[in-house]
This record gives sequence, structure tokens and C-alpha cells, in this order.
Amino acid sequence: MSKTVKVKLSRLKFPSTCVVCMSPASRSYEMLSTVRHTTRKRSYVKIHVPMCGQHFEAVSFKSTGEKLVGVLGIFGGIGAWIATLAVLLWMTGQENLLTKAFVSFGASIVAWALIAGGLASRFAEPASLEARSAVRILNYAPRDDDLWLEFHNESFAEIMQRTT
Repeated sequence: MSKTVKVKLSRLKFPSTCVVCMSPASRSYEMLSTVRHTTRKRSYVKIHVPMCGQHFEAVSFKSTGEKLVGVLGIFGGIGAWIATLAVLLWMTGQENLLTKAFVSFGASIVAWALIAGGLASRFAEPASLEARSAVRILNYAPRDDDLWLEFHNESFAEIMQRTT
């Protein structure tokens, strides 16, 4: 189970225990997130999550499968760029070549993001997945300075609720 906690970003202070296992924290993992608001604006939120050495290494570690899928994502993106550009040129001729190059580049970015971002995490080690999912930034309201965090460890979430 997980638990959501609302805190003021300006007053956010984590206890000095690992967010995953509650042992003493020796490192701090930087999490960055882009949060979209109802007004269509974006906020960039950065927090430093306390972790023990073991979980810090786990969150930073990429398995061979993750790395391989990341490389395949690059090649898939290049392939999507070439294929999209070839199809656009074949269907419509050589007019507006620069526009077609940009459209095909957009297709390559989408292909790369789907492969490297969406598929690579499926090849992660279980310890890495556990550490990466320990805290998730759900939302941020800059007007009120409210930040919603989801904690996988409910005991840690309880401590956060009491201290903030």
C-alpha cells in the first residue's frame, strides 16, 4: 500500500532515515519532476530524498537489460526518423523538406521515449524498482506551495505527516 502526504514545499524536511527501509540515511537522492497544473502551466519540482547507501546504489543502478533497451531506443528513434522522412518524401515529394525533417524528428523523439522510457524500466532489477518507487511527486500547487507526495512506506509517510 502507499500513502499520500501533503506538505509545504518551502518547509519540506525529511527525517534522517531511509525512505525505503527506515535505517539511518547516509545519502540524498535528487528527484526532479515536471508537474502540469490545471492552468496548463508547468512547475519543476526538485526534492532531495534521504536513503541509506544500499538503496541509493539501487536507485542509481541500471541493469544490463535497461542499458540495452536504452541503446535500442536510440536506434529505434533513428529508424523512426529515417522511415518517417522516407514515407513523407515518397508520398508528398521534396517540397517543404525542412518541415518534413522536423516532423520526422518528432516521430523519432516519440519512438525513443516510448522504447527507452516506457520499456526500459521493465528490465530493471527488483531492488532498483523498489527504491525508485519509494517516493513519487504527485502534484504541486505553486500558489499555495502545496506538494503532494506518495510514499510506498506507510511508516515513513506517518512520520512525514507528524513532522510537517
